[in-house]
Amino acid sequence: MIGLVAVDGTVRPLADELHAAWPDSSSVYRASRGNCMGPPEALEFALGRSAQVVCFAPLATIVSLLGGWGIDIPRGKGLLCVDPQRRYVIPLTGRDSGAEELALEVAAVLGVTPVLTGRPLRPEGAPTGHPSGDGHTAPQGTRTADAPTDAPILRIVDQEDPGDGDLVVLPRKLVVGIGAGSGTEQAEVMRLLMATLKESGLDRSSVGRLATVAGKADHPAVRWARFCLGRVPVDEHPADVLAGVPVPNPSAAVGAAVGTASVAEAAALASAPGGELVVTKRKSATATVAIARAALRGRLALVGLGPGEHDLLVPRALTELRRVSAVVGPAPAVEAIAGLLRPGTRRIVTDDCAEAAATLAAHGHAVALVALGDGSALGVPPGPYDVVRIPGLPGPPIESQGDPA
Repeated sequence: MIGLVAVDGTVRPLADELHAAWPDSSSVYRASRGNCMGPPEALEFALGRSAQVVCFAPLATIVSLLGGWGIDIPRGKGLLCVDPQRRYVIPLTGRDSGAEELALEVAAVLGVTPVLTGRPLRPEGAPTGHPSGDGHTAPQGTRTADAPTDAPILRIVDQEDPGDGDLVVLPRKLVVGIGAGSGTEQAEVMRLLMATLKESGLDRSSVGRLATVAGKADHPAVRWARFCLGRVPVDEHPADVLAGVPVPNPSAAVGAAVGTASVAEAAALASAPGGELVVTKRKSATATVAIARAALRGRLALVGLGPGEHDLLVPRALTELRRVSAVVGPAPAVEAIAGLLRPGTRRIVTDDCAEAAATLAAHGHAVALVALGDGSALGVPPGPYDVVRIPGLPGPPIESQGDPA
């Protein structure tokens, strides 16, 4: 069991989000200064009951708790820190405790950056456990741009046969349709969805949007599911539109109550045009979910970055870089714009940039293939993706080293 310690109310949503992802393998310990479970007691209690503990607090606070209160970390147990600004997860115990491996799992769920002191156990951002049937891998000869030079080289494999060192890339192609009643509790939909994903072998990182009937986007259970999934969009469809969507499991009772014989299945399909229903309706006491896979077409932008200075980057290039899910290119180019990317954007350095970018785009990703200068040499083979070219400013001319004529 993993203990999740929230030292105050400001970090409780983060702890609850991680618990929603691991409902069967984690427990939340919420410190409160109004009772006997203050921050020191909550941390010590969690360390006594859990093999590994994730503490949501500034690093200085955890160090102060350990030193000032004389809290010992039992041998072999792991302790991690997630900062309240949702930037980093830091292992505080050695590799033999499993803390570094757990840090990578926390990073994959919360979208934070793992700060590892030793050689990574697997490439940064790679989810652990059984991969989803919706996943894809980065091309051969690839590594994350900010990984140490001795980090494992990533390779492309069939998703059914991934190995150690493979970076699993999960396109967000899944749409979850949700039906919720007036009596549905806040966490009920998320519990049902996590059980459904586990049963179906799908990964929560593949969920790109939620869908429901008009008027339900503000339902507490739908809002909580959206929050736990990284604030994905929520589509609302009028009941008469959903009534016209063919589904495998219509319900006359639902039709009489809300004006459509299906909410979850019909909403999922309505938000996945051209796609297919991959998980039919699943029910809990008062909620339903269904999952569709959208037929997404990838987008590949060929972006010239100019000489490398941020103020010389053309505005359209900046807009494109902030919309993509992955940036591929040689190390100098990827590193030059790392600070301009959205959190969670994958940075991939590879020996064959065009192949890597094309592979990701073919699987439905929005990808930028980048190079310093005007980018005129960038090119990719045709494929099931849209290609846009954004030229950059040319680099400075190379000065002659010979004597002037």
